[in-house]
Amino acid sequence: MLDLQAAAAALPQPFTSSAARSVGLSRDVLARGVRRGVLIRLAHGVYVLARVWDGAGPRGQHLLLVAASSSQRPGSCVTHHSAALLHGLPMPIDCPRFVSLTTDRTHRTSAARTPDRLRNAALPLEHVMVSGRLTVTTPGRTVIDCLRELSLPDAVAVADAAVRLGLTTVRELRMLRGQQRHWPGIRAADDGIALIDPRRETWLESWSFTRLWQLGVPVPESQVLVLDARGRLIGRVDGLWRERGTVAEADGVGKYLGQLNADGPSGEAAARLVLAEKVREDRLRDTGLEVVRWGFRDLRRDAPGVVDRIAAAWERGDPGRFRGHLVASPWPALRANSSSLRAR
Repeated sequence: MLDLQAAAAALPQPFTSSAARSVGLSRDVLARGVRRGVLIRLAHGVYVLARVWDGAGPRGQHLLLVAASSSQRPGSCVTHHSAALLHGLPMPIDCPRFVSLTTDRTHRTSAARTPDRLRNAALPLEHVMVSGRLTVTTPGRTVIDCLRELSLPDAVAVADAAVRLGLTTVRELRMLRGQQRHWPGIRAADDGIALIDPRRETWLESWSFTRLWQLGVPVPESQVLVLDARGRLIGRVDGLWRERGTVAEADGVGKYLGQLNADGPSGEAAARLVLAEKVREDRLRDTGLEVVRWGFRDLRRDAPGVVDRIAAAWERGDPGRFRGHLVASPWPALRANSSSLRAR
């Protein structure tokens, strides 16, 4: 079995049975490797080392499935959420488990029980590109497809990241939306495009501000610099409702643990980060601003409770009490667009 592992490790992951034969691994050996848990069969004739799969994490595992499924469907194009992951965009929280493939060469599509979904749709040359050995939709087309089919918070997180990274523009997305004006779900893309704000720095900001908008909370202004009365920088806040004198902070565990030593988070280091955040929040309150903070789990488990906490902060907030200076982030055209949004 060690010989199997060594031989399989010399192959690109995932690998095909024909590639395995080139290093002396027969179908019987591959089948035995699957039974013993050394290999995982991803698709007909496509395998991956179990240790590679186990260490890949959700994103990596999906990309392994993308490679496996694409090898089984010549002429297909990776699209939607699968294309978003190939482009390095955020993985949707409610990411579909199937691989999304599209073709314009046949009207035959895959059954719902298969590990991939082969759709039939137009794929103009300007909508596709090559990434490694895979054909994938361009970032702009990918974003529009996600806006049509993913939940709105997930889709906006993908769109924000794509624009922030310079992979597409709002102008291009509006043009592509026009080209898909009769496609299923395209009306959902209108809300998504209007909510795009590349100033947001994390998927959680994008996801949570959009989810709150769905619940009736106006979109806050993103990434505002707050200075005290003497012009000293206190910090850049995730969001700000100026007319309410209230700061919005969307926090995830990774915001703190991600800054710790990769060799293992230390309790002392974590305590220092939490203390620094507490000092920062106290300084924000000293200027007269209110602060309301939530995490991903808060919104998933008790979204109405987060809305109630925001409303309570607004009741306490008074922009007239603010003693300091506010500096807006760039992207002025988008700022005007997003600040005019009102919840439905």
